[in-house]
Amino acid sequence: MRFYISAWCAYIPRYRKRNGNSLTPVLGPDEDLITMSYESCQVLRYNGYSNFKALVYLSSDRTIGVKSALLADLLKLNDIKKYDISDLYHLISLAEEIVEEGDVLVVSSDCSEAAAAVSMVLSKSKGYVEVLSSESLINSPPLLPSKVARNDFHADLYLGRLSKFLKNLLERAGVRPQEIKYVATNLKDLRYCSKILKSVGISDTSLEPSKYVKTIGYFGTSHTLLTLVRSLEISSPGDHILLLDLDDNFTCATSLILKVVEDLRPMRGCVNYLDKLLTNTSVITLQ
Repeated sequence: MRFYISAWCAYIPRYRKRNGNSLTPVLGPDEDLITMSYESCQVLRYNGYSNFKALVYLSSDRTIGVKSALLADLLKLNDIKKYDISDLYHLISLAEEIVEEGDVLVVSSDCSEAAAAVSMVLSKSKGYVEVLSSESLINSPPLLPSKVARNDFHADLYLGRLSKFLKNLLERAGVRPQEIKYVATNLKDLRYCSKILKSVGISDTSLEPSKYVKTIGYFGTSHTLLTLVRSLEISSPGDHILLLDLDDNFTCATSLILKVVEDLRPMRGCVNYLDKLLTNTSVITLQ
């Protein structure tokens, strides 16, 4: 089924730790995953997004039934369904089912390498961005034997399998590869990702959002959604976005085709741009 993204917000802590020549966002002394998530959701609430039927919490921490309950309590969201999940595959599968009942608040937070939280509102029949098609490739050989392999025989076999998967996804969405304006992905090796995109016919320039976020740090389970936020910050009506998320062991690939269907400028007035969050004048460097 098709559904929509009707609102979104990102939160990046003002605390930084030096990593070589760059400063990586990290949790402050008074922050944790829940407080980061709360801050991102509060921005949405201030702008009128508060009526939800369900809350889905995405985090690599497999503590089930705790984070969503804590966050719902802090946000005073009573009598809503709450779910804790650990990967994007289950997020999309669950969202497609429960969005039928009403708006869904999706929250993702991570601090394994760099710290950030992302919140999004999914709706069944209205929104700024339409999800045209979604699909997952699960345990379908040949798989890449490890996340460090890039140029061996298995990597080439996996690239072919993934390319076919993306071509089929584009066909089902009725979108030509040349129409993909931006790509949001959590792949750390963007050269390998570029090779995949070129095999499908997608321009390498589409990786701009992913390259931008990568210069900041790697945000674990929140990385794909953070690159999607960056894509939405620079998109225009009619633009198509490819979201591609892979787990650490390359055993599951989840992909979406999205289309910007409305002018995003009104929504951009409700949230801070990522570059503003990153150049915050109140940044505190931790030793």
